[in-house]
Amino acid sequence: MDQSFTVFVVDDDPLVLEIISTTLEPDYQVQTFASAEDCLARLATEKPDFFLLDVSLPGMDGYTLCRQIKDDSALRLTPVTFLSGHDGIEDRVQGYEAGGADFIVKPFEPEELLRKLMVAQNLMLNQRSLAARLEDAELLSSMVIASMDETGILLQFMSKLIAMDSAEEIAIGLLELMQRFKLDGVVQTRLSSATQTLSAAGQNLPLEVSIIEHLRDQGRIFEFHKRSVHNFERVTVMVNNLPKDDPDFCGRLRDHLSVAAQGVDSRLKALQMEEDNRLAQMGIQTALKDIGDTLMSLREVQQGNTTASSKLIDELQKTLLNSFYRLGLTDIQEKFLQDLVGNFMDQMVKLLNRDNETQVVLQRLNDNLAQLRSN
Repeated sequence: MDQSFTVFVVDDDPLVLEIISTTLEPDYQVQTFASAEDCLARLATEKPDFFLLDVSLPGMDGYTLCRQIKDDSALRLTPVTFLSGHDGIEDRVQGYEAGGADFIVKPFEPEELLRKLMVAQNLMLNQRSLAARLEDAELLSSMVIASMDETGILLQFMSKLIAMDSAEEIAIGLLELMQRFKLDGVVQTRLSSATQTLSAAGQNLPLEVSIIEHLRDQGRIFEFHKRSVHNFERVTVMVNNLPKDDPDFCGRLRDHLSVAAQGVDSRLKALQMEEDNRLAQMGIQTALKDIGDTLMSLREVQQGNTTASSKLIDELQKTLLNSFYRLGLTDIQEKFLQDLVGNFMDQMVKLLNRDNETQVVLQRLNDNLAQLRSN
């Protein structure tokens, strides 16, 4: 835990403030406020690392307070988590529209609060890196957009898309494309190995994830309020600020984003195929190695058995021949038994030689498998 990490908590219930303080203060610096106005007064002199805001407050509510926090450039990237007794999708959309990153439903467990706070700390690190990159893209956009029309911007993105080799790179590229169109939004990419949700505010923000998960099955393309959602198999793009006051421009942007999202979906499918082929190849390599190891073990066992059998046959033959001398046999009887034993031993040697041939075949097969593994 980081004791230099400061949390501002705003709630009009003294019991809630006491529970939160007790939970967090061993590990974090906590300041509590009974109203939004008290919190705003403190923000004039001190900036925290994290906000916990009750939605229902006397006077200014939590959503309005969050909007004012996000209007402050010094606090724009500071995570806000809402506390509320309601957990409907409309409540989450309201929290998201106000600029929140997460939502905790009352009553909550202290462990949940601590877990959310740790997630928020990790999000901040990713968020700052992503925000810096997108700010650079926005600066480039302001210089380029004057000399390039909307179709040119789209074509430039599509030409770069084919060389993008990760879902994260594709999502960032799509966010940069939206920025060049002066749009704000969220991108979710879906591969079998990982699903990630990305926006200028950060990666996998819980409120954004829950909203995208709710909207991804609502149809291929649909709009509500100033939002436009484009759903494909492996990507969902949500725009938050469609320029509805300019219908022609809005229509062109809608078409451009649909083309871009479809291109992204195709590229993600190609990446998925590459990933599947890579995993299949790894599986084949592992199977070939296991078979080769088994063949070598079998060869070693057979080789050991052959050596032991040869030694046993030799000892048996000597024992039998020595025994004949002590049995008082006639020359004819002794010659008959010697021939019988000799023929039997010859047959055993032939069988052992066949084992040697088997070992040669096993060695050749193992060599072929090793050659396959190296290709």
